[in-house]
Amino acid sequence: MNVNTLREDHSCEHSSSERHPAAPPFPGIPPLLFDPDPSCPVPSAEECAALWQRYAMLEHIKDHSRMVAEVATILAARAAEQGAAVDVPSVRAAALLHDLGKSYTIEHGGNHGQVGASWVVRETKNPLLAQGVLHHMRWQWDVNADEDRHLLCYCIIYADKRVMHDRVVSTSERFADLLDRYGQTESARQRIESSHRQGLEIEAALSRRLKVALNEHTFDCGRLVQRA
Repeated sequence: MNVNTLREDHSCEHSSSERHPAAPPFPGIPPLLFDPDPSCPVPSAEECAALWQRYAMLEHIKDHSRMVAEVATILAARAAEQGAAVDVPSVRAAALLHDLGKSYTIEHGGNHGQVGASWVVRETKNPLLAQGVLHHMRWQWDVNADEDRHLLCYCIIYADKRVMHDRVVSTSERFADLLDRYGQTESARQRIESSHRQGLEIEAALSRRLKVALNEHTFDCGRLVQRA
């Protein structure tokens, strides 16, 4: 992949269908073939921050990534409490690295999920983390929160849709902000609306799995509280 031939499309948080079709990157191959593997290294928060520096991440993207990681970690910890086979440190690391490629693509063009995922594979040798980075903008398959191996991606996707800049907001507020900033054309608005609908679908699926009304949660107490 020549990242210089691609252009970032911020209007929908993923590239346009003309340049990058909505089909999975490898048609016919099921998603997320990798289960957590203890032999694959999982970088610490400090090691992720070192990668931010290596790839010249802008300060406001670091702030955003920290908050996304906080929310995603809370979700993953709740899933683990419910008996899900989800590796919480892997979720945290993938969330910290989900925008690793964004500063580069803002300046040079490209799909920041693809660029970031390729760097994460190279730097960490951990394909599970790279999958979380690759798929954080949009899930290309049916949403099924009962499948444990999908939870890492769902936690990051949903956390990213709840964090506007460096603060937690509702999915509706995040949608309105994207629409205001990037909805300059009808096709851009349609992509943003499609992304928002998927965010609500993931929110509903995770709420059922975690037994928490996520739309009512502000993530300000460090953990999720079970619904009465």
